[in-house]
Amino acid sequence: MRVLFTTAPDPSGALEAAGRWVPLALVHLAGAARAAGHQCEILDSLSLGLSVPETVRRVVQSRPDVLCISAATAGFVPAMELCRAAQGQGILTVVGGAHASFMYPEFLPQGGVDFAVVGEGEETLPELLRCIESGEDPSRISGIAFPLGGRIVRTARRPRLAALDPLPKAWDLLDWNTYTWASRPGSRLAAIATSRGCPRHCLCCSQAASEEGAWRSRSPDGVAYEISELRREHGADVVALFDEAPTADGRRWAGIVDRLAELDLGVELLLWTRPDDVIRDRHTLHRWRAAGVAHVGLCRDTSEERLPADDAIEALGVGRTAVRLLREQGISSETNFWLGFPDESPEHIAELQRRAREWDPDVAHFLTIAPLPYTSAWRTLGPHVATRDYRRFNHREAVVKPRLMSMEQVAAAAIGCYRSFYVDKVRRAGPEPEPAGTRRRSAWRIYLGTPSFRDRLLQGATDEERLVLAPPPARA
Repeated sequence: MRVLFTTAPDPSGALEAAGRWVPLALVHLAGAARAAGHQCEILDSLSLGLSVPETVRRVVQSRPDVLCISAATAGFVPAMELCRAAQGQGILTVVGGAHASFMYPEFLPQGGVDFAVVGEGEETLPELLRCIESGEDPSRISGIAFPLGGRIVRTARRPRLAALDPLPKAWDLLDWNTYTWASRPGSRLAAIATSRGCPRHCLCCSQAASEEGAWRSRSPDGVAYEISELRREHGADVVALFDEAPTADGRRWAGIVDRLAELDLGVELLLWTRPDDVIRDRHTLHRWRAAGVAHVGLCRDTSEERLPADDAIEALGVGRTAVRLLREQGISSETNFWLGFPDESPEHIAELQRRAREWDPDVAHFLTIAPLPYTSAWRTLGPHVATRDYRRFNHREAVVKPRLMSMEQVAAAAIGCYRSFYVDKVRRAGPEPEPAGTRRRSAWRIYLGTPSFRDRLLQGATDEERLVLAPPPARA
């Protein structure tokens, strides 16, 4: 069968100022489908910035038998538009991802989707495609849901994959010129997952809901081999680790670090982890850098914004220490700060800005909370959610209505927090720009150099702030 894989054409998705990211889930799924004998193609609508009509045009032009769509919650509305258009052309539609796994009772009755994959798809999808091709009863396939005669059929739950190392991948189906990390002009960006799941239960995390606290890992040898293959076969010189918790097992992570340091592949690594894990490895962080670690995102649970005073001081100290330790090794850092709680106020936001300055990461994001209906946050924050328009669950717009502020005020405050943070960064860095043509650029300068992001910061800015963030070009 001809199978086309696509990301959702998501006009409301988070701004990717730092580059365009590989659709790793589609690489896995296309690899599994192709290994089962199907003809596969990948269309990354999200990274290409395609509209729904343009994506439909390309899908119809490709003439697949089956269209497989991976969509996050914020992209689910355009994903459904795409499904309905494809179904109208006689193309069978399959959707997957965390939203599809939990919310199929909501969207399947609306039409447009033939099958939802519930949970991991690497084993489920090939079985489903074989079933479709042979005309067999899909209710025998574990891990799917589908509409039938006015009701929803949910088949048996499929166990999680026992082994992650041998999974086939369809790297050759990507247009590699699309993917780069903006901090390295001209770089070629790849991505892998060295584990799945997370042992922690963060309030708003979709992965915490999907994995239920389970954590499965790949072997250090398997990870090192795949990174070396990406370097050798596809010229990747930056690799993002798409794990939720790559460093959770300190011994395994040390094994990965040691193998990559020994291979000296000339590849830089981007990853997210907990500040505690950075501090745990404070005496071996030089090995992280030797292995190629260049940039680390530091996870902060949204609940940290409302910790009791003593706990908040302790968390701030941990975060500051992790940032400092990474900076000492030449590793840049970023983290998220959250606003838009039911008790949000100008005083809380001023405190948030103070904490961000105290943390002093290289990059800070100020995001509005978006409690997804399938996360633990929904139980406490769900009653305060003022809209179910999933396009707004993008961490830029507000979806929770505070008692003391309007949602528009919250969204504007988030931009104000960004502006305050980066004005401070520019002032402390000094007026001199980095040398032109440099291979390595400061992470925060990337965001300020992105026109769409800078334009958002300048909305509501004072004349002084405008001069700092967007100074007039120097005269020749």
